[in-house]
This record gives sequence, structure tokens and C-alpha cells, in this order.
Amino acid sequence: MNKKELQEIKRQLKPENERLMLRGIQEAYGRRRDEDAVILFTRLIDPETLSTEEEELYFDIFKKSLGGTPGKNLMEYGFDHTDPQAVDLRQKLFDYRNGLLLEEEEFEKFAKEIIDKGNYRNPVYVTAGIFEYSAPNLNANHEELEGNSTFRFMIAAVSEARLTDIGLFYSSRENSVQRKVNEEMQIIPSPLDAFLYPVFSDRAADVNHFLYHSKTAKQPNIDLIEQFFHIPFQSTAPEQSEGFSTLIADVFPEGLQMKTAINLHRNLSDYIKEGSEEDVVVTCDKARVRDLLEASGAPRSNMERFDEAYARILEDQPLAAVNLLEKGKISLKSPAISISVKDEALDDIQTRTIDGRTCLVIAISDEVQISHMPADIREPQKEVRVHPAENQDESFNG
Repeated sequence: MNKKELQEIKRQLKPENERLMLRGIQEAYGRRRDEDAVILFTRLIDPETLSTEEEELYFDIFKKSLGGTPGKNLMEYGFDHTDPQAVDLRQKLFDYRNGLLLEEEEFEKFAKEIIDKGNYRNPVYVTAGIFEYSAPNLNANHEELEGNSTFRFMIAAVSEARLTDIGLFYSSRENSVQRKVNEEMQIIPSPLDAFLYPVFSDRAADVNHFLYHSKTAKQPNIDLIEQFFHIPFQSTAPEQSEGFSTLIADVFPEGLQMKTAINLHRNLSDYIKEGSEEDVVVTCDKARVRDLLEASGAPRSNMERFDEAYARILEDQPLAAVNLLEKGKISLKSPAISISVKDEALDDIQTRTIDGRTCLVIAISDEVQISHMPADIREPQKEVRVHPAENQDESFNG
């Protein structure tokens, strides 16, 4: 499922869309109690009975379920065909999206399993929608042709239920300011976890893959991924970024040369742009990372230990290219200084030796602000004063 296909599905998630039919919504509220999942409430919702405001609330959750950055908190996974549990789950999800999930008993079992295997310690709200999208046929230039194909899919989301504290209020009856507490549980619309099944690929349903969403890239639900989806968990985006930094420090003990680091940033950016039209996540395996470093000017003497270091630190796993660089800029940091430079200004960075010290020199041609204040960083011209001579020799006076 590439980025264009993902955006196409997200654009459909809105009320009163002629191309999208919402067949039904199921919702449940539950929590874990004594190590068991307990469902306290379930309801099947007929979309025709919803007001416009209610529709917007549900669609907001479904749309946020597909939000995020591919490779960070939005990951596509395939089912392991050698794992009987994964095969069974794929068949179950296939049946769910074809309408089985709209049966009350089936949804309650689904919600209970999600809460149990997701290991949610606080109350959560589980909602699922079954959709049919009339996807227009497109030619090679992505121009619409006559006819449509039906893409059936489900979105399931797990949202946090939170007891809100309204704060202070004035009671005229008691003539005092008191603290008011809301005893109702508020549903947070940004899901903790969510998934789309199946993915939309090449104008059709790919029933062998699903798209997983985590609220934050740093904290994906490892229990849900491993216990519910039966997918061996791989490192998170921050872990990949940190692992790559550790690899560079190991292979280049003195650090990358400035020119090599800038070239690597540019080469990674170009590689992502080349592949972004084809893949949701552009990945770099060990061979690709090696090629990018060598093309950026990394010394051969350092690269001799690259393979061993990659296997030891990153366990030979491929990395999402987006996790290896900052998008659109580079950051230069020392303990006391932090500078960000956008890609279009990378040629303005130089290093020079001034008064025996290595200095970073960045050419400035635009207006400069310091702490949001306009600043003039030009060297002030030295003022030259001429003082009249005093106590002149009287012999010059004739």
C-alpha cells in the first residue's frame, strides 16, 4: 500500500461520501479486571440513525486510525503463512470485514480478545467500522476510467477512556469555590492502537497484509502486535535511529567527516524520493546502507569493519530510511550549541581554522533573528578618532 493509496482511502473517510458506504459500526467499552478482559457495554450502530454531529465523531476516530508517518507509527505487516495462529487470524479478519463483525456475539469476542491481548491496564473504548469503497478504475497516468471496483475493508480502533477533571467552579448556593470532578469517562478520539484490514494495493484488496497504527512511534503496543497479530516485533523508529547512530559511532570512532555526513544526508533523501512512489516505507538493508556510505565518501579503512558492526548492533535487520535522517534539514550539535540547516542551504556550511581553532562557518545572506529578535551580525566598523596634538614644541611657532 503506497502513500497515494493510503491518502486515497483517508480522503474517503467522511460523511455523505457517495463513493463510500458505511455498512455498520460496532462499539464496546471494557477493561481488564483480575487479569481477565471484561466487556461492560457493546452496541451495534446503524449509520442511518446517526446525526451529522455523531457521524463526524465516529469518522474522526476512523480517520485518525490511519494517521501518522509510514515507517514510524504507521506500519504495514504481512501474516506469517507458517504460523497456524496467524493463518487463523487472517481468515477471521477476512470474515469480519465481510460482515461477521457486525454480529453482536462475534464483536464482543473480538473486543474482549483485543483488550486481553493488548494488555490495556486502563478502561478503553473499542470501535470498528465496516466499509465499502467504490474505487474508480485508473489508467497508467492515474486518470479515471469508466467503471469501479469494490474495496471492502474494516477499521478497528482502541481509544483511551479518561476520567476528566473539570477544575474549579463557584457555588452560589454555598458561596464558595469548589473543585468539580466529572464522573463520566471521556473517550479520547486519537486511538492508542488501530488497524486497517485489508490494505488497498494496486486498486484491489491485499488480504495478506494489514496496516497498524500506534499513537506514538516510541510506544507501539508490543503485546498487541505479538499476541493478537502473531507478528514478531521489530525495533521501533527511535530504536532504529539510535541503533544507526551507534553503528556510525562504532565504524567511525572519530566521527564522520563533515562532507561525508552531508553527502549521506543528501543521498538518503534522494533514495527516499526515488522509492516513495512505490512503497509505503522505503527500507535500507545492510547492503544498501553500505552502498550509501561508500557513495558519500566514507573511507575504505573504516568500511572494512562495517559488516561485522551492522550484524552485531542491528542484527542484520533492514531499517526504514525515514528513521535515518531528519526530514528536510540537518542538525549540528555540540554540548553548548545547536544549529539546524535546511537542505537548500547545505552548500553554505564550511569548516575553517581560525586563530588555531576549528570553526564552523555558515554563510548568511538572509535576515537573521536571535531569540525572535531582528539581529545584525555584521562586524561593527572600528571608529577612528584623530586627537589634536598637545604641548607642541614652541620652536615651530617661529
